Amino acid sequence: MNETIKESELWLDRGDEFAKSGENDKALECYRKGLEINPRAAFGYFKRGQLFLNLGQFNNALNDLNNSVLLNPNFSFAYFRRGSVYFELKQYKAAIEDFSKAIELNSEFPFAYFKRGLCLLKLKRLEPALEDLTKAVDLNPTYHEAVLSRANVYYEMKMYKEAIEDYSRVISLNPKDERGYISRGIALGAVGNYKAALEDYNSSIQLNPDSYMSYNYRAMIYSKMKLYEKAIDDYDRLLLLKPDLMDLYNNRGIINFLLKRFDEAVRDYSSALKKNPNSATLYYNRANSYFNLKKYIEAILDYDKTIELDPKISSAYLGRGNANAALGNFKEALKDYSKAITINPKQYPSYIGRGNAFMKLRYYKKAQEDFTLAIEIKPDNPLGYLNRGTAFKTENRNYEAARDFQAFLKHAQGTGHTVSQVRQWLSKNNFSTTDGE
Repeated sequence: MNETIKESELWLDRGDEFAKSGENDKALECYRKGLEINPRAAFGYFKRGQLFLNLGQFNNALNDLNNSVLLNPNFSFAYFRRGSVYFELKQYKAAIEDFSKAIELNSEFPFAYFKRGLCLLKLKRLEPALEDLTKAVDLNPTYHEAVLSRANVYYEMKMYKEAIEDYSRVISLNPKDERGYISRGIALGAVGNYKAALEDYNSSIQLNPDSYMSYNYRAMIYSKMKLYEKAIDDYDRLLLLKPDLMDLYNNRGIINFLLKRFDEAVRDYSSALKKNPNSATLYYNRANSYFNLKKYIEAILDYDKTIELDPKISSAYLGRGNANAALGNFKEALKDYSKAITINPKQYPSYIGRGNAFMKLRYYKKAQEDFTLAIEIKPDNPLGYLNRGTAFKTENRNYEAARDFQAFLKHAQGTGHTVSQVRQWLSKNNFSTTDGE
């Protein structure tokens, strides 16, 4: 019997050598022979199961690791490896059971705490995940994957200070791991420290000049800092790296829109729609660009498509109402504004739009009511006062008009043509050009 066991072990050891050199077929054949000679070699099933796991052959791995556990119920590493298979199969509850058994057999097993923590994180059980990952770090303070994962849990829990500290620790443990810089950049962005976030993304790009995530997040930070040209440069670079990603065209389209490059925004949204022709958001964004180009028919067609794909987008009805109003279709515009208000009664621009349409149709009382509602929703909204004042003025209710025009001047910013006209009217009619305070 001893000779049989020794012969089996020789085949298993030979399998290990082939596995180390990457000759997996030869390794599997050696393990097969070793287990054929000694079918009760728990460690042999463990070794072959581990190789199957590395090869992504999860069902074969499970079969072998089941045998290993069956033959040696106290083999903590076998439970750990089987838990790892379940993790890869996204069977997190089964994985947790195996990692827990491994910990029961070996309470000083940092890798088992780490993997169980990852499972709990996947299941959004953040507090127990934090406990396990902290235990893994306590057992092995240089275990940078555990520190990184704990930082991710802190981030999920919005404990940004602790997350940033752990990401900094990850960087000190492994300065060449770009994930530490990217993740810390995201956390710094979450607390509004955009300058430091940019430094982290720059560091990650130095480590990996083709890092999609680094350029993507840096572009977002540039956008928040209103450094739109730099954001465009990053999206241009990203599209060289990932030319088929619809989100990149959409994001660049948003920046082009903010830069008032509406033609370029239309091109970006159109490119994105080729990748995702059923995106209500993309049709809505393109419609807004067409509207700003005064291409009202094209805008209406895109608002129609937006509403067809998602009838609950109130701003699509508002946009279509604005386009219809621009074309003089005020009755159609009224319907759109009313639908927008039904969906979102707190969307004050819809009341302003409907009030303007009522004005064009000479329903001044209704217009005044809508402008009043807009002011109630947003009291610092200058258009509400300007338009209601205009409605009062149309009915020669000059005192009410003057009061609203004064409120408009209080809330309006700048010294544009409208502000100048309002001041002239107030002066001409012997009213103060201030808000009276």
